[in-house]
Amino acid sequence: MNGTAVPWFQGSRALVVGLARSGIAASKLLLKHGGDVRGVDRRRAEELEGTVRELRDLGVGIAFGSTEPKELEGRNLVVVSPGVPLELPIFREAERRGIPIVSEIELGFAVARAPVVAVTGTNGKSTTVELLGAIGRAAGRRTEVLGNIGTALSELAEEVPEDGLLVVEISSFQLESCTRFHPRVGVLLNVTPDHLDRHGSMERYAGLKSRLFEFQNEGEYRVQPLGDARIDLLLRPMKSRPLWFGFADPTGDGVWLEGNTLRFRFEGRSGALIRRDEAALPGPHNTENMAAAAAAALAVGIPERAIAKALREFRGLPHRLAAVAELDEVRYVNDSKATNVDALKRALESFTEPVTLIAGGRDKDGDFVSIRSLVMERVRHLVTVGEAALKIERSWPDVPHDRAATLEDAVQIARNRTQPRGVVLLSPGCASYDMFRNFEERGARFEAAVLELKRSLMKARR
Repeated sequence: MNGTAVPWFQGSRALVVGLARSGIAASKLLLKHGGDVRGVDRRRAEELEGTVRELRDLGVGIAFGSTEPKELEGRNLVVVSPGVPLELPIFREAERRGIPIVSEIELGFAVARAPVVAVTGTNGKSTTVELLGAIGRAAGRRTEVLGNIGTALSELAEEVPEDGLLVVEISSFQLESCTRFHPRVGVLLNVTPDHLDRHGSMERYAGLKSRLFEFQNEGEYRVQPLGDARIDLLLRPMKSRPLWFGFADPTGDGVWLEGNTLRFRFEGRSGALIRRDEAALPGPHNTENMAAAAAAALAVGIPERAIAKALREFRGLPHRLAAVAELDEVRYVNDSKATNVDALKRALESFTEPVTLIAGGRDKDGDFVSIRSLVMERVRHLVTVGEAALKIERSWPDVPHDRAATLEDAVQIARNRTQPRGVVLLSPGCASYDMFRNFEERGARFEAAVLELKRSLMKARR
């Protein structure tokens, strides 16, 4: 049990910086526990209309359009939302005054009664937490999937009983301001270059990921990939008990693929979970996601049969290697969630067929040259879109390519360039913000373009 009768933030005079979903949840939880809450947001009042009414009705004072240090007056706690950079003057001034700065996740954790399983990593977080949610429900436990994936931990932490399960997706942005968070089980899937525009270096980024385990004790668990030297070095000083996942027997406790079988070893028990070909999730990266989720589930006492059932039945998430249609013996696959180079690499590794790749968007300082040999091996034709188009074309100069003005144009070009038994893959390797609100909108537009193509083909053949 994490929660106590009186959480450490009881009665705080708190300033909540950023009033999106996690900021609203934090404000409500602080108020519930006797806090005096003020909220600030750089957006204008009209952009936050619904939020404004809700929070003001609860007695929260709100300042709009700025996050000036003057807002710290009379405050003894600062709560920061994930999307707010810690380099802002308001945080520097809070540090100077000795005012603690915490992530919303810390508040939710303080009142949680159920065990918390927290998942971080550059890629695979959302799939792994949703799979853990399915595993928990297959075991008959009330399970909530929270955090960076949608609903804030603070919103539901107190509602889930001790015999339930709280599965939390946690980003490097949230870990930046964690100083006491210690989940029963922490999962680090991988660390590859991403968000370097915010964190500045791989060392800083990787260090933030390792903070998930920094405050754990000897009775808690860390789930980590087998054979990753950087992660091994980062996590060696941690007190928690390691569980391994990967493609070889770790000799210690963990879950791994042996031949075509996902096997486990945990606290003296060992055996097979499922055959890999029984699972619907494609690709070696999803083998890792399944193994990591299974290891975490074992650590919170979920029986092997419930784990196996969920692994067989889980179908994956939208915009992650999602099959859209098959037209003229060509498969169209939506992997819009691939917003960095490593995610693109993992997508390409999932196909043996010739790929026509649609890539591009807003670059996050991605090293596209690093996967040039894989692209040469798997990609027969490239269609680029968005701001990063020229950089990608120059990174893979030997791959035949076209440039498209819109995603719809890219789908049409890809159709014309792809032979039967090939794959048209949207896996951008970039953020979506140059052309779309988010990766979901980008994926939906791709799917709509493919389905429109399907309709026009059917109409032409009548």
